[in-house]
This record gives sequence, C-alpha cells and structure tokens, in this order.
Amino acid sequence: MKKLSSMLSGKGIAILLIALLAGVGVGTFIIAPVVTGGQQQQQSLILTYTFGQASGSLYIPGSTTVLPITTEMATAFTARNPFITVQAAGGGSGAGYSAIINQATDIAAASREPKSTEISSATATGVKLLTWIIGADAIVVIYNYHPDLSEVNLTRAQVGQIFNASAKGTGPVYWDDYVPGAAHQPITVFIREDGSGTRGDFESDFLVDKTGTWPGVTKVTSNGLMISSVKDQQYSMGYVALSYYTAEVANPLSPIKGVNVAYNSSYSYETPDINGVISWAQSKITGPGEYTGGYFACRWLYYITDGFPAPGTIIDRYLGFVYSSAGQAIIDRVGYVSVEKAGLTTGLPYWYYSTPIVWN
Repeated sequence: MKKLSSMLSGKGIAILLIALLAGVGVGTFIIAPVVTGGQQQQQSLILTYTFGQASGSLYIPGSTTVLPITTEMATAFTARNPFITVQAAGGGSGAGYSAIINQATDIAAASREPKSTEISSATATGVKLLTWIIGADAIVVIYNYHPDLSEVNLTRAQVGQIFNASAKGTGPVYWDDYVPGAAHQPITVFIREDGSGTRGDFESDFLVDKTGTWPGVTKVTSNGLMISSVKDQQYSMGYVALSYYTAEVANPLSPIKGVNVAYNSSYSYETPDINGVISWAQSKITGPGEYTGGYFACRWLYYITDGFPAPGTIIDRYLGFVYSSAGQAIIDRVGYVSVEKAGLTTGLPYWYYSTPIVWN
C-alpha cells in the first residue's frame, strides 16, 4: 500500500505513465477527483487506464420530454465513441425512476423530481438516487384550432377548472363558458398516463386535483401521442413539452394552437417560448422567490443515476459529453434551454456542477 501511495505522488505518477505507455501502447488516461455524498469535494486522485477506445452500451429509458435530447445526444456521443452504443427509450418519468430503482439501467431520464414513494423504494433496494439537471422546459396547454377559437386566453385557474371538471366527472364544460364567441361545444381533454412527469407538473402548475379519478378521460402515453390526439379531435385540449409544441406549430397547416395563459387576472396572457424559459431558469438560479411575471409553467429536466458515476466509466463519459459545449448545444437545438444558456454551469468538469441532487 505504501509503495502504491508513493507511486501515485508527484514523480511516481509520471514514471507510472511512462511505464504503461511503453508496455502496452496508446491508451486514455483520466485523472479525476472522487465525489462522494451530496458534497463536491476532492478526496484523492485516481488514475484510470483504458486500453484503446472505450466500449460498451448505455440504455436510457424514461421521460418522453427528454427523449428528443437523448436521441440527438446518443447520435453525437457515439460518433465520438464508435465502440459505445446508446439506446434511447421513452415510457415516461415513472418508468425512468423504476428502471434505476430496479437496477435495470445505469442512467435514465425524467422531467420531474422523484416522488416520496420512489425515494423510499430506492432506499429499500440500496439505490442512491441522484438527479442531474440538464436543461429547462415549459409545459404548453394546447387546443385544436377552429375558426371560432382563433385565440384562447385563460388564467391558470380557468385551465384548472376545465381539467378538474373532467377529473371529478362534473363536466362537461363548454368552450363558450371561457371564450367569448366560441361555439357551445364541450371541451374534450386528454391527459398523460400515471407517473408522467409532464402530467404531474401540469397538475401542480394549473391547480388540478391530483386525487381526481378522471372518469371517461383518455390517457395518452407520450408527448407525441398527445399532439396527435388533440389534432384528431376538434374542440379538444391537452398539454405538451415545449419542444413538441414548437415543432408542431412550425407547420402552418397544423390545427394545434397554444393557449395564452395568465398566472392570474393581474398578469398578462403569455404563450411560452425559449426566452420565457430562460428567464424562468435564471430566476430559479438566483433565488426562487415569489412569482413576479413571465410564463410560470416551467420545470427542470433531469438524468438519473444510482450514485455518482465512477471516473472513466461510460456513464461518466456520457455525462461529461452532455455537459460539454457540444452537448449543451444539442439541448438548445432540440428546442429546450440548456443549463449552459441558463447560466447554471461554471465551465468546470460536470462533477463540479451544483446540479447533482442527492435524494436519499
């Protein structure tokens, strides 16, 4: 042990590097601090030697909101690491947490924080739940455009009333109850599946009763299916992540429109865009505080791991790429707001960022 300690100090490291290079040829050296617990402190230096290029695979299931990020990230990451494969999958945030808790994957995606039941399950199975903030998003309330619904302005309380009526079975409610000049047509709502991060955040942001039983309401299992369901049903309403909305309304022929939402009657009606999400993210970084204006239905997006990745592992390499300038640019290009653009990153390696949150 004493001999190894002396080798890993000062001149000893240089001698060890030379010996390894001479003996086995080209490799990759990573010297990185070990991060433990919820504190980002340097304990020691670990020297990892990898023969040739890294190889292996990653399976990343979970949030369909994060899915476009993972799909694009996987393509760029594997182009730089040709012996690593990355498979992106959906299933919802609940499926992502379940996969980590059941140790069915090493990394997953979520658009919400873990529930107390998930934290308890992780503790029971010996899993250390960590979430890594990778970007920011907004939830957009969407509706099927009709000539008498050219523009829809609602407060968040009114949106909540519409969905609560469906949750409790006290509906239907009609468009002309909320939009002057609209037809006397019932508002058909679509919701996401149980465990969906988008559904959970929507219900919190728009004051929807989470104990509602939703009699007769159709549940859809992804953002993509939400878009197609609202498109196919006149006078319907739903909600999606910002990137899906932005991509859809880029088609001028799409019947999908976004509801202009006001926090309450004292504030202006707004439909979310990238600038609104940036403002929200920056306000969260500088201090949560109280609502002072802007689009409010925003949230962080996460990757989930079981504890801190060991230096040099594939998860470590993947997260390192996610937090690189190239990786952050992908998040912006997909239609979300990267933590780099929001000002959360500091230019240091990802394990130094303040983004990892330890839950148990």
